[in-house]
Amino acid sequence: MTASADDDATTTGGLGWMYGRDLPLLSLTFALQINARELLERMGVDRNTVAVREQNDFHYELGGLLYAPDGYVVSAGHYRNWAWVWEHGSWKSLEDRGLVLRASIGTAALVLNANEEPGVVFRYAEDGRLITGLDTMAGLDPADRTGSDPHRFDTEMQALGARLDGYEYGPLGSRGVFYRLAENLGVGLPLNDLNERPVLSGRLLPPPSQ
Repeated sequence: MTASADDDATTTGGLGWMYGRDLPLLSLTFALQINARELLERMGVDRNTVAVREQNDFHYELGGLLYAPDGYVVSAGHYRNWAWVWEHGSWKSLEDRGLVLRASIGTAALVLNANEEPGVVFRYAEDGRLITGLDTMAGLDPADRTGSDPHRFDTEMQALGARLDGYEYGPLGSRGVFYRLAENLGVGLPLNDLNERPVLSGRLLPPPSQ
């Protein structure tokens, strides 16, 4: 990634362009200190489809499947020490609950999903173990958390104005709170890398049940 791309993301936060933006379906996976191609492998990619594509080539080759739920079209890249994968129309990182665990082997990984409900799923894993799983559809009550350390991010959420006994997420809203938690881990995704610059792209293999 160029220095300018990193600077553009840093001035607004690693996910800064996403705040307040109309993103009806959001499916992101991040992994620390591995490259984007390795993250795609861990997520289960069709190797024959992976290539670095210019945006015109990307839309020519994959555009017909771009927003199809069974298309599993992804773009992938890097931000600082993290690799990222953006699913353009699919939900494999949500449908395949083992995905974040595989992505985290020997490192750390994060899955961040959001839809128009609005519902947000935040799953953070380290070395093949789920550490914290949060889902706004269930609220933030302790009984609805998952993972070996379900309260890992409580102090940060409270500092952002969220209440941990219900559905109150403070001034940032449910999406903003989880964007900020993700950014605090160091993740980011420059908008220009997603829609202007050449990046890795391809298609994930469907989950086993598909």
